[in-house]
Amino acid sequence: MIITKQQIAEGYDKIAEKIYVSDTFYNEVMAIEKNWHGAVLDAGCGQAPILQKLQDLKFKYGKITRLVGIDISDKLLEMARQKVPEADIIKADIDKMPFAENSFDFIVMVDVFQYLLDFGQALAEIRRVLKPGGKFIVTVPNKNWLLFESYIKRRKNIQPIEDHFFTFNEMAGLLKKYGFGIANYRGADCFRYYAPYHKYEMWLAVLVPFIHKKMKKIIFKTVKHL
Repeated sequence: MIITKQQIAEGYDKIAEKIYVSDTFYNEVMAIEKNWHGAVLDAGCGQAPILQKLQDLKFKYGKITRLVGIDISDKLLEMARQKVPEADIIKADIDKMPFAENSFDFIVMVDVFQYLLDFGQALAEIRRVLKPGGKFIVTVPNKNWLLFESYIKRRKNIQPIEDHFFTFNEMAGLLKKYGFGIANYRGADCFRYYAPYHKYEMWLAVLVPFIHKKMKKIIFKTVKHL
């Protein structure tokens, strides 16, 4: 069955208030970059948890000059506008964004990429609106997660579209194909344990970096090649 963008948007309208991801995960996403600055786009902003954190950084350090969030769900956009009045919240499709070339210093896509209908088109569009040398930070669910098989058997997906799970090499290959150089990556969310014990897994990963490729999600920090 082929699903349309309209059906996806309506599906997210229905579950907008039920979507939940731990704050620990969002903090892990933010921590991969130490120098947030300039114009920042949250592509698929949802309820705006990342924009809220960016807004706090803008007020604290003043290096961020513009915050923009896009989504296709009217309900999620309404929630985002209420939570982050400082940001420009726009209804727009990641596959065809209403921005000029080289508009943003940073683009963030958190828990969104796996639900897109055309990964290549999305990456090409991200690259178009990102400045040369700009950074694209994206998260994907990890098909090589230590607990992947047991998770798939027991999970209940409430999303209107099935997600795609990526191996590290699959996602790294896609990013390189569309002109992004991987500057850094890290595992996130869970190796075996969630908070509060997840912090010990992260300490262990310092000694055994391969653990990052076995966590539930992977965060990629990339740079747009010239």
